[in-house]
Amino acid sequence: MAQWHSYLCLILLYAVYFNAVDSMKMLRTLNQQHFINILQSGKTSLIYFKRTTNPSIRLFLQQLENSSESLEEYGITVAQVNCATEKVPKYCENEDVLKKAYLFRGNIMLRSFATDTLFDVDAIVANVLFILLFNEIKYVSSLMDLHDIENNMKGRGDVIFTFVRAIGVPEHRAIMETAFVYGAKYQFVLTTEQSVLEGMDLEDPDRLSAKLWFCHCKMATDRNQPCKRSSFKQPLTTVNIHSYLKVLEAPLVTEVTVPPERVSTVHVQLKMPVVFIFTQRETYEHDRITAESVAWQLLGRAGVVLVPRTQLQPNVPADVTVGYRPAGGDFSINYFVITSAEEIVDLVKGEVTTREEDDEDEDMDFIGVQDDEVSEAVYRDRWRELDVDLVQALTDSSFPTSLATIPHVVVLFYTAWDAVSMAFLQSYMAVSTKLADLKDLVLTRVNCGDWPDVCLKENVTCFPAVKIYIQGENPLPYTGMLGTQSLLKFIMLSRVPNPVLLTSAEDVEAYLKGELHHDLKPHWDIPVVGLFSPEMKKVKDAFIEAAYSLRGTVVLGLYTQRDVSYLNEESHIEGIHLDSLSTEDIVSAVKSAMLEKLPEITVENFPSYFQPLKPLLILFIDNDDTKTLKAREELAEFTKLSVQMYTTCWIDLRNTPVGKEILQVYLNYLPQLPALILVQLSSSGQVFAFPEGQLISRMGVLHWLKKVQTGQEDPKNLLQGREWTPPQATYDFLAIMDIVRPGFAKQRIPNSAKQENLYEEEENETEYLSESNVEEDQSEPAAEFEKVQGTSTPSNKEKKIQHEFHNEL
Repeated sequence: MAQWHSYLCLILLYAVYFNAVDSMKMLRTLNQQHFINILQSGKTSLIYFKRTTNPSIRLFLQQLENSSESLEEYGITVAQVNCATEKVPKYCENEDVLKKAYLFRGNIMLRSFATDTLFDVDAIVANVLFILLFNEIKYVSSLMDLHDIENNMKGRGDVIFTFVRAIGVPEHRAIMETAFVYGAKYQFVLTTEQSVLEGMDLEDPDRLSAKLWFCHCKMATDRNQPCKRSSFKQPLTTVNIHSYLKVLEAPLVTEVTVPPERVSTVHVQLKMPVVFIFTQRETYEHDRITAESVAWQLLGRAGVVLVPRTQLQPNVPADVTVGYRPAGGDFSINYFVITSAEEIVDLVKGEVTTREEDDEDEDMDFIGVQDDEVSEAVYRDRWRELDVDLVQALTDSSFPTSLATIPHVVVLFYTAWDAVSMAFLQSYMAVSTKLADLKDLVLTRVNCGDWPDVCLKENVTCFPAVKIYIQGENPLPYTGMLGTQSLLKFIMLSRVPNPVLLTSAEDVEAYLKGELHHDLKPHWDIPVVGLFSPEMKKVKDAFIEAAYSLRGTVVLGLYTQRDVSYLNEESHIEGIHLDSLSTEDIVSAVKSAMLEKLPEITVENFPSYFQPLKPLLILFIDNDDTKTLKAREELAEFTKLSVQMYTTCWIDLRNTPVGKEILQVYLNYLPQLPALILVQLSSSGQVFAFPEGQLISRMGVLHWLKKVQTGQEDPKNLLQGREWTPPQATYDFLAIMDIVRPGFAKQRIPNSAKQENLYEEEENETEYLSESNVEEDQSEPAAEFEKVQGTSTPSNKEKKIQHEFHNEL
C-alpha cells in the first residue's frame, strides 16, 4: 500500500513540476540591436515596451505570451523590450508609449493598441489580424454600406458578412482567422453596429449574438438583382466556418448514377444530413427544380442529391419519393412519400409539430399573428429582400446639398420600426425603378430614426411621408394612396408647371387631346382648361391658386386670349358649373369633374368616391356575359337621372376579390350575379337587394328605389355597428403597473381649488421620489408584487403579466 502512495506522489510532483516550468516560460525579450534587426527584416512584429511590472502589466504580459504561439503561425513575431535597460529612442522615452503595444511591418509602425483592449488571447489575435487584413475585410456602419459592397461584387465574387458584438471577442478572432485563409477568394465584411441588422434575416431573436451571412453576389449578373443571402446557423468558430465554406463550395445539387447507399459527398464526409430526391425521365425537370428549392432552404444544413429511381434497391417501395440520411455516422437511409419541398425542409429541420389543446394556450400570442393588417403584411414579407441602394439615403449634410443641385427631389421620410413605412417602402422602390432614367428627378429617403433633426426641420409629423422639392418652390406633400401607381402619377404630374399657359387656340386643342405632354398620357385623367378674357384678373388668380393646390393630381390649362368664345361653342368641350369663383369652389368642381359617373370601385379608388351621406348603389359582377353588359348599360343610363342622390358604382369580383366578402357581409349569403345592392350606411345600416331573377333596367331600378323610399321594400339585412379592433389583445401597461403598485399609474388631474398649489405639489412629489423611492426601488417591487398576489386571485393571463413585469423590475 505504501508503494502505491509513493507512485501517486511521484506522478503529482511530476505534473506540478512541468506546470511550473510552463508558467515560468518568459516572453521573448529584445535588446536594442535585436529590435532594429527585426524592423530591418521586413517581417511583421508585435512589440511591447515595458518599464515596470505592476499586476495589470503582468497579466497583460501573460496573455501576450500565450498569444505568441498563435500569432507566430501567421508569421508574426511577438516580443518585449525592457526600457529599464534598453533605451530605444522614441519608444522608451514617452510614458504614454508604455501603455501600448505596437504592430510593425518592417520598419513601418502600422498601429498601436492600448493594453486594456488586448485583454486576452482572442482579443490580441483578433486585433492584430484585423489590422493586417485591412484590404481583405471591410468594416461597415450602415446597411447602405453593405449594399454598396454587394453591388460592387455582383458578377465578380461572393461576400461574407459578419456581425459581432465587439472587437476582440472570440467570434471576431474566428472571422479574422477565416479571412486570413479565404481573404483572396471572398470579400469579408464586418460590423458591430446593431442598426445594420435591421434589414437582415434574423431567425435568432438574440440581437447580441454573433451572426454570419454568405451573400451570393457572383451569381447576380444584373445590378437590379439583389444578392441572395444564406445565414449561418452554427456558433461562430473557425472550424464551423471552415466547414460551412467547404459545403458552399460544393455543388448546390449533386446528381449521381449510383445507389444512395454508395453516395459520398462533402456532406457525407462532414456527417451532415443528406436528402435524396428520386427522379425519373418524365419528371426530371420538375424534380430538379424541387431539389434546387430544397437545397437553397437547407444550404449549410444538409446536402441534396438527385438519384435516378432505377438505382433504388428492389426492396424499396415503388411509391417513395424521398430518402433521408440523418446527421452522424449512421449510414442507414429512411424512405418517405413526400410531395412538396416544404415537407422535405420540415423533415430536416425537425419542425413538424402538433398543436396541443391546452387551456393555457388560449392566452398565448402566436408568432406571426400581428395586431393589424399592415404589420401582418410586413411580417409575411419579412423574407423579401429590398434593394434599397436604388434609392439614395440622405443625411443632415447631403439633404440640403441634394435640394440645391437637383431640380426635382422626391424624399420619403420613414422609420424602420414603423410597419406602414416598411410596407410602403416596397412601393417606393418600385416607383424608383420606373423613374430611374429621368435626369432631372431623383428619389431619395431619410430615416427619421437616424436623422430626427432633418425630419423635425421639414415638419414631418407622421410616417411615412413623401414630399417633392422643386427648386424655387415650397415643398409639395403627397397625400394620396400609399401605392405604386398613385405615387407614380403624383410624381409625374408634379414635374409639369400647373397651370400650363396656353397661348393659342391650337395649343388648347393640343392640350385637350393630350398632345402637349406625351409622357403624361398614362396618368392624365381629364383635361381641364380655364378660359378667361384678359379683364378677368380676379377669377384668373383664383384659378391659378386652384391649379397650384391641385398639383400632382391634375394638370390644368390656362388660356387668357380674347378669342375664347368659339372654344366655348365646341361640341366636344363640356363646361364645369361653378357656384362661385373662389379657389375652393374651383378645386371642388375640378375634383368632382374628374370622377366617373359610373366607376368601377377598387380598393385604391374607393376613398375618392365614398361620400358618407349618400347611399351606395353597387352592381356586383363576375363576368362579361350579355346579361351583365346589359345591366351595366342600364345602370349608366340611370346615373344620368339620379346622379346626385346615390353613389352609383360597380365591382368586378375578378379584379377586386374582396368584393365577394363584402357581398357576403351585406346579405349573409352570396346571390346569383349580377346583383344590385343598395346600402344606407349613414342612417340605419339597412341593406336592400334588387329582386333576383328580374332584369336590371333603368325604369326597374327607379321603381325599386321608389319602393325603398316609401317603405314598401323590406331590407335584406341590417348592418351592425362593429368596433374595428386588433385581432390580438394588447397589454394594458397602466394596468400592469397598478398590479405591481396599486394606484401608481392613476392619472392625477388637479381641480380648480388645488390649481395654484400644483407646482408645489409636483415639486414635493419629485423630492419624495428622489429621496425615498430610489432606495426602496431595489426591494419594494418584489414585496409589493407578492402583496398584490396575496390579496386577489389573478387569472392565468394576469399571472403571466405579473411574472413578466416582475422580471423586468
